Amino acid sequence: MITRFAPTPSGYLHVGNAANALLVAWLAAQADGVIALRIDDVDATRARPEYVEDIFDLMAWLNIPWAIGPRNSADFTSHHSMTRSTERYRSEVSAAQARGLDAYAYACACSRAQVTAIPTGGCPGGCRGLSLPLVPGKTALRMHVPNGTDVIVGSRVVHLDKVMGDFVIWRRDDLPAYHLVSVIEDRDLGTTHILRGEDLVESTAAQLLLAPHLAANSVADATYLFHGLLVDEDGTKLSKSVGTAGPLTRDDAMLETVIAAASRLGAPLGILRPT
Repeated sequence: MITRFAPTPSGYLHVGNAANALLVAWLAAQADGVIALRIDDVDATRARPEYVEDIFDLMAWLNIPWAIGPRNSADFTSHHSMTRSTERYRSEVSAAQARGLDAYAYACACSRAQVTAIPTGGCPGGCRGLSLPLVPGKTALRMHVPNGTDVIVGSRVVHLDKVMGDFVIWRRDDLPAYHLVSVIEDRDLGTTHILRGEDLVESTAAQLLLAPHLAANSVADATYLFHGLLVDEDGTKLSKSVGTAGPLTRDDAMLETVIAAASRLGAPLGILRPT
């Protein structure tokens, strides 16, 4: 088994992120598996060095061992940052196009807001029928999701055309999109078990649809597990702290809070704290 913890350095990690990291470690421990650390900084505009450092601090605080991935912030910046791999991702798209991706993907000049408003039926401008060129600053590359597309994710059926529609795999600013990068990285890591929050079921469906086009059958065949989400007092899903807010307090009380949260989220999945 190879599983991974894949945080984004777009803010300080919260209790939910810490609980996910513990669950990944517990899952690996149950199956004598290997943990990979994959820091998803594909959106470099939101990444900050202090957020990267917070990830390593959290892993050390929770005593989570990982065998694959960067060992510290300097190693991450020098060898593992996704911002260093743009041309590799570009070549993956070119290879996929040579294998027939162009029958499913198209250049789109519509804005994200326009497409979000009508997830079913493609983009509002009908770009799929226009054979537009992929031009930085003007068009993005979208994966077509035909009407009636149902993707099986674990024991669930996701009506991807209705909940997401045609999704971006190469951005208008000439950078790879998250779904493309996630499939490539999990393929190259050899990930066999992916543990995510419930809020990523739809994203997983998009990645499963894309995986065969990236020669990522291992991603399509991986085991996917989804845990519940932690919410605040108002019932709102926790999100990363931004701005002046700092990292989680690294004390015994907070550690017990994280362990309790992980235990509660893992129990329905049969993921238990090692004894």
